[in-house]
Amino acid sequence: MTPEDLAARFIVVAVSVVGLLGCTGPSGSIALRTQSVTACPEARTEGVLELNPDSGVGLRDFRGFHVAVIWPAGYSARDDGGRTTVFDEQGRPLAHVGDHVAIGGQDVGGPWLGCGGVTVIP
Repeated sequence: MTPEDLAARFIVVAVSVVGLLGCTGPSGSIALRTQSVTACPEARTEGVLELNPDSGVGLRDFRGFHVAVIWPAGYSARDDGGRTTVFDEQGRPLAHVGDHVAIGGQDVGGPWLGCGGVTVIP
């Protein structure tokens, strides 16, 4: 590996860490990327929830790709007893980072527009 390759990898890691740290508030809350949706397609995607610098919490899909999620308006995330948890608009816990989940919605050219609910898959 060349010095240039090492420098490029260091920059990617540093930017990712700064991005993740920037998503965490003083109360342990994580800023989620959200959007109001009037109609929701019946598609779904699956993956493992993970912290994501573009959306706060996103997915790692079965191919290993990192996918940002645009969450429904009112959803939130925060540290809940040492685990990052996603909550619905009523404040009910839905899933934790590390859970295998299915999220209804639609691919919108990069991120996943989550609008059809979140189901933890055992």
